[in-house]
Amino acid sequence: MFRHFTRFLAFGSILVGTGCAGSYKAIQPDRIATYQSTATFPASPVEFSYQYSALITHGGNKKYLKKERKRGYQVVAVKVKNNTSTELQFGRDLELSFGNRPIMPVPAVQAASDLKQGVAIYLLYLLLNFQIGGTTTSNGYGQTTTTGGTFLPTGPFIAAGNMVGAGMANANLRKEFMQYDIANKIIRPGETVFGIISLRETNVAPLNLSLRNQAAATSPSAQPAVPQPSPASSPAPSGSGR
Repeated sequence: MFRHFTRFLAFGSILVGTGCAGSYKAIQPDRIATYQSTATFPASPVEFSYQYSALITHGGNKKYLKKERKRGYQVVAVKVKNNTSTELQFGRDLELSFGNRPIMPVPAVQAASDLKQGVAIYLLYLLLNFQIGGTTTSNGYGQTTTTGGTFLPTGPFIAAGNMVGAGMANANLRKEFMQYDIANKIIRPGETVFGIISLRETNVAPLNLSLRNQAAATSPSAQPAVPQPSPASSPAPSGSGR
């Protein structure tokens, strides 16, 4: 009986340490209504809004939130509108600032890989099998033997279910990160795009998005207006003094 109790404690430790596979609830940045806008001015070439804690915007994602904190990430949903008359490429023409310093988002593929939950860890559930019934006898030297009863191989089923669930959740996270990857996104004039960016930062700071120098120099909205000469006045017709 003591052996069974010890095994039960071991299985309990596995359950507590491993837990069940977590699902992935999509961020859907185009459906977020609580974006924080940066200061904009009349005729600003780029309108930029963002939302930290994007993984928990719609609830859930506890497994990925733990990974985000452990790996030192900040997953941010963003909204960008191009007010210029030329196409802008996010990574080429726009510069993202974290506080007072420029920052480069982590590539979507790398971020999805760093934030994924473990899959192989659920192989520990292979040990979680049960035996119902049977007779336990002792030989008087502290050793017990169980005969009869029904062995239930529940471990493989639990392990497989959790591994499949974790794998599907990781695939869904990667798919959405790639779908809303704006690193090389072309933003047409007047277009508004939504994206997900991942920053290697443990703290939060105000974010700002501005045109790079070359883009600012070529952007029609950034060019000073050239004063047009006033039309010349027509000469008075001759004989008007009569």
